[in-house]
Amino acid sequence: LADCESLIALKDLANRLGCETVQCEDVGQGVPDADLRSTYLFNPTLSGVDAADVILMVGTNPRVEAPVLNARIRKAQLEGVPIGMLGEDVDLTYPTTHLGGAPPLSAKKNADFSLALDQARRPLVLVGANCDPAVMAEVEELFEKRRETIEDGWNPISVLHQSASTVGALDLGYGAAPKAVPEGKKLVFLLGADEIDVPEGAFVVYIGHHGDKGACRADVVLPAAAFTEKHATYVNTEGRPQHARRAIAPPGEARDDWKILRALSEVMGHALPYDDLRGVRSRLCEVSPTFERIDEAPQKATYLGPKHKKGKVGAKTVLRTTIENFYQTDVISRASLAMAKATQARANQ
Repeated sequence: LADCESLIALKDLANRLGCETVQCEDVGQGVPDADLRSTYLFNPTLSGVDAADVILMVGTNPRVEAPVLNARIRKAQLEGVPIGMLGEDVDLTYPTTHLGGAPPLSAKKNADFSLALDQARRPLVLVGANCDPAVMAEVEELFEKRRETIEDGWNPISVLHQSASTVGALDLGYGAAPKAVPEGKKLVFLLGADEIDVPEGAFVVYIGHHGDKGACRADVVLPAAAFTEKHATYVNTEGRPQHARRAIAPPGEARDDWKILRALSEVMGHALPYDDLRGVRSRLCEVSPTFERIDEAPQKATYLGPKHKKGKVGAKTVLRTTIENFYQTDVISRASLAMAKATQARANQ
């Protein structure tokens, strides 16, 4: 749930301290080139689901990852759009053509779906954010063979991210984080990061709220405001920058994350060059022109062909979502009594 203002402040501070390792824990290893936005966006845009004439889902479960999007896909299915699924066979509330749980990816596993894909002018492939590069390469190869039939200006690749921070972090130059911080790191800043292992001996500074896993392993905790308690910018999965506005004041000594980092930078002798919200947002626009167009989806990118290198794919590994509990997927819902009761009720079914 890290906002873009905080992400750029942390990156600027890290760079001023001589550190270039800034990573986002929710970025899958399937993102080959963060400089090319079309490799990590939902390229047809969310409204583009209504225009798709065939949909293929790979390693994702939109019912738990994006329920509103899932309702839109269900609408398309009711209107006759063929839906294929490669990955775990789950109930999405509408019928799908299951193409197997694991690679290799081949539409020929079902003749009717293969024919629909061959004839599609606006195919849409929904890819889970945690699919590895080899799976992404297979997806690209599948559509490369059908490139001549795809409508000009249509890019079928649609990456579905699970975090509000991911696209903004990639836009600002963050890379994909490993599951654990490499050994030998002496100082680790965790900006609301809770799902990454930190090596013994590292000094951990945690900036966040709700006292989740990251705070429990930290040496220093700097309390920050939640998204309802600050003016902030986020970028959604289709690449649309959006402003969130403060509804209530943060409790106690909590402050906006970027303000904490600004104060810390001055104490460390590397003061950041902005003092107010306007200044930090100007910095966002310097790094990425995307932030100059608030509430605007990016222009649809033309499919430019394969960007991933082919590799071995674990044929026995069933592709599935990483979300195990729909009701508790972030620090706020994990701290919610209502969501804990919903989780317990689901477990007792």
